[in-house]
Amino acid sequence: MTLSARFATCGLGLLLCGLVACQQSSPPPDVYGSAPSFSLLDQTGATFTSDALQGRAVLLDFVYTHCTDACPLLSATFAQTQRKLADAGLLGSRAVLVSLSVDPEHDTPTVLAEYAQQLKADPAAWRFLTGDWDQVYDVVTGFKVATKPPRPAAGAPAPGGTELTHSTRVVLIDPRGQVRGYLDGQDATADDFVTALRAVLR
Repeated sequence: MTLSARFATCGLGLLLCGLVACQQSSPPPDVYGSAPSFSLLDQTGATFTSDALQGRAVLLDFVYTHCTDACPLLSATFAQTQRKLADAGLLGSRAVLVSLSVDPEHDTPTVLAEYAQQLKADPAAWRFLTGDWDQVYDVVTGFKVATKPPRPAAGAPAPGGTELTHSTRVVLIDPRGQVRGYLDGQDATADDFVTALRAVLR
């Protein structure tokens, strides 16, 4: 090997070492406070509490089954994230996905189960949650992503299109139940979500 080639090889090695060092020394995500406690119903009709999330990293989004705007994109990205987490051996054991319906009047566990089935969601690792109006919006306001909207009249028809306003931010929660970030659900990719989860699992 020529002297110049040796210098080039050493230079490349130092660059790679520097990049690894930068990645290892990058600061962890900020802490935005504790995630709110809750007790809701999942798509199987079983009670699901926030305590069940302890010890695992979580991505939580806000959707509703009749949405034709942002929700299909959010749910499709979560479906891709689920596959990537499964391939990485993280799904269920170390990381989970949660989708909270912001239309609890209409998104019953049965409706959410059909929606989850369409997305091929693993019921043990991707929960779709609902409850009564106050329970759901206590969680929404607890995550500081929206204010509590006026409660719809009893028997009101299900909203369609973009009639129901909700946040498209995705909440990142660490295994200790701390909120560590708010990701842009409309722009983030599945790889972005996996990277964020790995960051709080370190």
